[in-house]
Amino acid sequence: MMAGNQPSCDEGKDILKNLIDYFASTVPHLQAVKLDKLIYIAHLYHYAEHGRLLTKTRFFSLGYGPHAPAIRSAIKDQLESNVVYLEESRTSTDPVYSNPCLIIKSSRQGHPYLPEAYANTIEEVVENWSEKDFQWILDYTTRTFHYLATTYREHIDFRTIEPSPALRQVLPLPQRVRLHRFVKTPEDVQDERFHYGDPGTVSASEVTEIYLALCGDLPDKIPDRDHLGFNPRAVVKAIHSAKNATPDPVEESITNIDRAARLAHALVDSMSFKTYSGRVALKSGMLFLKKNEYHFNGDVLEKSWPQSYFYTTLREWFQAINTPVAAENNHTEVKKPITIND
Repeated sequence: MMAGNQPSCDEGKDILKNLIDYFASTVPHLQAVKLDKLIYIAHLYHYAEHGRLLTKTRFFSLGYGPHAPAIRSAIKDQLESNVVYLEESRTSTDPVYSNPCLIIKSSRQGHPYLPEAYANTIEEVVENWSEKDFQWILDYTTRTFHYLATTYREHIDFRTIEPSPALRQVLPLPQRVRLHRFVKTPEDVQDERFHYGDPGTVSASEVTEIYLALCGDLPDKIPDRDHLGFNPRAVVKAIHSAKNATPDPVEESITNIDRAARLAHALVDSMSFKTYSGRVALKSGMLFLKKNEYHFNGDVLEKSWPQSYFYTTLREWFQAINTPVAAENNHTEVKKPITIND
């Protein structure tokens, strides 16, 4: 197969069946629900690395994570062909707490054929996830950018987002918990550090988690189906525009306050999320400042929100909520807090 081509329909079905056989021969205690998520991860890895689809299998954003109905049909075909078989197993070694379940096993010796690039992807998935409990896998897949960006029951189209290794990254649970606390009371996490991603920048995953926190979703639970779906291209574009901002012609340089304001303005202008777009924008700008070691004036946060989302107003607001200590450390001027109606 040429590097730039997508698999044909028949070829894609054969590859999907070979993926099932490969996982069945390498992953211990492989239940159908785990296989479903591993194949999704394989598609995500391959698209992020190579910019093309692994197969034409259609995944959908459902309440328990991404799911591809075609996988069940492919498993049935493999069972009928005796390529794989089902074996009864137990969920625990303790007979009191153990429940019987069916696991998928390969009937073949060795691995089925896969093109080299495909095989490399699958080997990495097996290395990273074969020994992980299903809950770990479920937590990962339900926090991937593609899943969250897709409206409930809609097709997850990997091509709506430019391929990048960053698409594979998911916020670790401790960072999600810390971020949810930050969204609730930014002034109470002054001494906590946010190490995820590039230092001093905000990632699309962090912006999305801010949105989920504002919606009331918990950091360790699958997001509510009503909160799934947003404009991923607009989020990425807003972050990129702020990260690569150029100084105003009348200014000699661009400050972190300027960058925070540009990020918030770009996010508001994109109207990426169903609800809370304004709050997402403000909290994202504040997170950017927090990651650059700024602190916030809790009194000002309690009493004021920007009167508008114009860039200049946002810049003044970010300047006002910055504490004197942070201003001194970051060489910024502290202005008198703005009086703004809620």
